[in-house]
Amino acid sequence: MSEANTLIVRLHDALDRRDLDGLMRLFHPDVRFLDYLDGGELVGPAAVRAFYQRLFETMAPAVDLLTVTDLPDGRLSTELQVSIHDHSGHLWSDTRVTATYTVLEDLIQAVELGDERR
Repeated sequence: MSEANTLIVRLHDALDRRDLDGLMRLFHPDVRFLDYLDGGELVGPAAVRAFYQRLFETMAPAVDLLTVTDLPDGRLSTELQVSIHDHSGHLWSDTRVTATYTVLEDLIQAVELGDERR
């Protein structure tokens, strides 16, 4: 398994454990991705940290990493099974998602869901 693949596995492990500090250690200082909760773009570690804090406070995501594929441009494409519950256990969503990660200097620099392109 490549270092980049290992990084993605570590990201999903930290997400499953709701380990905010562990997640933040995996992001590049120039990280950016769309805010899937409130809209807009997240730029920088402080914005990403606030996003995950809000995510963990409002819902209980379960993200199963199904596949990781190296793309010709150096990014990694993943297939995920994502279940979202509220904190009382009520299922809000259960769907399969594609996430594409850009890795820079052994850290995650960008995340794209589905067919999104910036």
